[in-house]
Amino acid sequence: MTQISIKRRFSAILSANAEGYGRLMAIILIGLFAFIGSCTNAPPKLYTNYKTSMIRFLGPDENTIKAQDTIEPTITVPLKVGFAFAPSLDYGQGFPEKERMNLMQEIASQFKEYKFVESIELIPSLYLEEGGGFSNLDKLKQLFDIDVIMLLSYDQSQFQDTGALSITYWTIIGYYMVKGEKNDTHTLMDAALFHIPSRKMLFRASGTNHIKNSATPISLSEQARKDSLSGFRQASIELTKNLQEKLYHFRKAIRSQSGKFKLRLKPGYELEPLIGIE
Repeated sequence: MTQISIKRRFSAILSANAEGYGRLMAIILIGLFAFIGSCTNAPPKLYTNYKTSMIRFLGPDENTIKAQDTIEPTITVPLKVGFAFAPSLDYGQGFPEKERMNLMQEIASQFKEYKFVESIELIPSLYLEEGGGFSNLDKLKQLFDIDVIMLLSYDQSQFQDTGALSITYWTIIGYYMVKGEKNDTHTLMDAALFHIPSRKMLFRASGTNHIKNSATPISLSEQARKDSLSGFRQASIELTKNLQEKLYHFRKAIRSQSGKFKLRLKPGYELEPLIGIE
């Protein structure tokens, strides 16, 4: 083979390799642009989500639920009431412990107005275990000497993109469905009073809040934090208002002995007539 033939073959190989390399780069670039295009058309993602789950804490213990279905709770008055938040799924980053205690104190102040409440215990979050359920509440009953407990939970979602997907807030008796848009903050606060021995829910209430705001990309995080705290506080105000109405009807059921429970009076305690004022 002559030197010229060798050079021609070598040039042909280089040309073929270059052509193959060019095709490979073209394929990579097309794939990259397609990926970027799909990202821009993809549904926007949740910006932040802070939540505690009452349902997750109580757990799907069907045997316990079925066993208690036929049990009529016996309410002993005056009541010893405990307040606690279901364990947080965000490690307490969303709704600080200080804010939780403030809310429990606000709700407790409503209970203190009524004579059928003997004592109140505000229980810190660290006493509740993830998925602890009623076995956890049984321990709290012994530890804090309480008859009933009001479990509180929250679910807050923030969006930073337009056309965000719908979100579902699950509560102990159902769900709320809301749709998120750009710079939206949706907050749900839920509270339910449980008679620990019978595992029965006596009453519940909720509060919601929606904040729609605007912010530059630079101040987005700061504005989101402000909206988050404001959302929790506003939803808490609505919750306490709705709880006050539920508490009034619960008091009426106790005094008229018309609730779905048996009533036992402690020595020295007498029910006042409905026309009386507590």
